[in-house]
Amino acid sequence: MSPIRSKQESKQKTSKGGTLPSVSVVICTYNPDNFLNLKDVIDSLIQQSHKVDEIIVVVDGEQMLGDKICSKYNRRKEVKVIVTREGMGVTRARNIGIRAATGDIIAFTDDDALTDKRWIARLLATYQITNAPAVGGKILPIWLSAEPEHLPEELYWLVGVTHAGFAEEKVTEVRDAFGPNMSFKRQVFEAVGYFNERLGFDAHRTSYIQGEEPEFGLRVKNKLGKGVIYDPEAIVYHKVSPSKLKLGNLIKRSFYQGYTKALIQKLFPLAEPLYTERLYLKFLILNSIPRRAKNIFSGPNRFNEAKQVSVLLLCVGAVGIGFIYGNCKLGVSARGNANVI
Repeated sequence: MSPIRSKQESKQKTSKGGTLPSVSVVICTYNPDNFLNLKDVIDSLIQQSHKVDEIIVVVDGEQMLGDKICSKYNRRKEVKVIVTREGMGVTRARNIGIRAATGDIIAFTDDDALTDKRWIARLLATYQITNAPAVGGKILPIWLSAEPEHLPEELYWLVGVTHAGFAEEKVTEVRDAFGPNMSFKRQVFEAVGYFNERLGFDAHRTSYIQGEEPEFGLRVKNKLGKGVIYDPEAIVYHKVSPSKLKLGNLIKRSFYQGYTKALIQKLFPLAEPLYTERLYLKFLILNSIPRRAKNIFSGPNRFNEAKQVSVLLLCVGAVGIGFIYGNCKLGVSARGNANVI
């Protein structure tokens, strides 16, 4: 099935409030074993209360998986499949999806997510109310094993879920949205460009650098004067596998997040790019950690609280080590006139 690359005028949907923009949703996938999860998210998009005009599935190098999706949805004209060469990586795959999309709004979700039935309707309503260039929403977990006792809500960002301290529970501006639940007006990509492919997960999945979302959010804000709007009622559910919850994986991701923050700071030295991280750290120091420490001695679940505080401190420490390492490495690269990314 070939991608539709035409840039013809998008069809408009009529509502009581006038016309609404057309919507394309991009899903990137690579694992043939993930077909059932992929089917779940495609079905959730087909069942949206506001019709999705295009569902573009970008398959990284797995022709058999692409053929399987085409076969399953051969009667759904809105489902379009692009099979790329192997090893493209998720960020490049997203950019391929953007170029293929024809919608006025281009939204993104993951191949192991489920979208709330009113997800698209909420995104569009927020665009209408705020005239934002980009809108994201809340990501809630679906634990594929028992709910983890060791993982505090403050660290849910490590597993692709909206964490405690991310934003107020209202429609508000944020620096960036998370990959499973973000959307942009088409004009944003025309004005700002595409996601930085050197800041995403390594194409061979051996590196956990993940800075394309905050870097793009900063570019949007700097270029257009307005940033991403967060709507907590635009909800996506993200399936979290047991492997993502292992302590070693959490610490590794924390380290790479710290390293990523050093990259972002290097790219935007005058834009206060880590303001979000400073607010989050302030929230931890003044609110979260003292409350949890108190609960260790007086709360009803003292043992679990102690585990969560320990994991929280370990992961925050790993972020700090990654940030220091990144700054040292980037400093050496800069002195040697090397590419810092």
